[in-house]
Parts: sequence; structure tokens; C-alpha cells
Amino acid sequence: MTLFFVAGSALTLLLCAAACWLLQHRVNQQTVSAHDAKGYLLIACIVIGFGVSAGCFAVGQQLGYQQQENTSEAMALALLLDVMVALLALIVGLAVIKEPEQY
Repeated sequence: MTLFFVAGSALTLLLCAAACWLLQHRVNQQTVSAHDAKGYLLIACIVIGFGVSAGCFAVGQQLGYQQQENTSEAMALALLLDVMVALLALIVGLAVIKEPEQY
């Protein structure tokens, strides 16, 4: 079960990093401003975090993790961890996205 939720957190981190990379690429191409990209990253990380958490919760219910007392509590903590991973990726992404140098 632990591996299942670690994989969910890794998926969240991967998707948030991909969103950050894509937005930084758009900023470098000057199709999106850095200010707008940071706003898009905020929305993307929130949607990714809660989307992956909801998906993991649904799959965890199908696997029967909510039926046992110890796994039910661990499932709730894992979902909170997943959302925290998304928020940490947001914090890093907000610091990383910058406008390219203008010469």
C-alpha cells in the first residue's frame, strides 16, 4: 500500500514538474509572460494535486484500503502528503519561472 501512495506522490511531482517546464518553455518563447505563467502554474498544481489524490483515493477504495483501520488512516495521510507535494512543487515552480534576458 505504501508503494501505491508513493507512486501517486511521484506522479504528482512528475506532472507538476512537467507543467513548470512547459510554462517556462512558453515564457522563453515569449508566448506567455512570466506573471501569467505563474498563475497558470498555480491552477495546474492545484488541479494536478487534487486530481491525482482523487484518483488514488478511488483506486485505493477499489483495492479495499478503506476497510481496514490502519490502512484507512494511512490512506488519509497519503492523500494529504500528495497535496503537500503539489504545493511544494508550486513553491519551487514559482521561484524557477523567470523572464528571459532582454538584450
